[in-house]
Amino acid sequence: MSSEKVAPGFRQRLLDASRKRGSKLILALDFSGPYEERLDNALRVLNATKEHLAAVKVNHHLLLPYGLHGIRGVISVCKEEGLPLIADLKINDIESTNLNIVDSLIDYGFDSVIANPFIGREEGLGRVIERVHSKNGGILFLVYMSHKGAEEGYSLRLEGGERLYRVFAHRAREWGADGVIVSAKSSDKIAETRQIVGERCLILSPGVGAQGGDAALGISAGADFVLVGRSITESRDPAKIAAGLKSS
Repeated sequence: MSSEKVAPGFRQRLLDASRKRGSKLILALDFSGPYEERLDNALRVLNATKEHLAAVKVNHHLLLPYGLHGIRGVISVCKEEGLPLIADLKINDIESTNLNIVDSLIDYGFDSVIANPFIGREEGLGRVIERVHSKNGGILFLVYMSHKGAEEGYSLRLEGGERLYRVFAHRAREWGADGVIVSAKSSDKIAETRQIVGERCLILSPGVGAQGGDAALGISAGADFVLVGRSITESRDPAKIAAGLKSS
């Protein structure tokens, strides 16, 4: 039997980073404004807040104008600090495209990806989950978003009466997702999701601050982490805001 140690998976890396910093805060490193300023702003805020974070999330705001190669500085800081890096692209395509997406993200240094379970398992996410886990990465399912129109889609009733977000939560547990995304503005949805997914599946809750969600309420309802963007990135003192949110 080999004595080689197996590196911890994404879930454990995230929990380890959280314990190390005493933080349940994931920074959504999303910047609008002039393209030539976004990367510098992202690095400035990341370096100012990194000691207060459990992880970092990056989405189209940086990935579209800069690409994976262009944000290697952000990736490097996260690696050096032991901060898991989540790609928020809400993967929602056919299997071959999804596999290409996750290969690129994980190979460039991302630790986890967010995916939309709506596309199904066969020729959708089945092999994608296997591929991500084979690369020691994680996959998070989008269960309930935090914008005002979320109710119009995620609360639709399917044949038999089950709400769509509950179906997505069941898929997360049955298909082996590492975590789910559920709005911090919907504490009832967080509590329902926790009952469905159990304790092994992490709950990450966005919508705190600028969108009206409350970090403490999200955590008390059953979320493991809160995702916060504009309240920190648009602050004159991002470190102070992050420090106040880290143990909500």
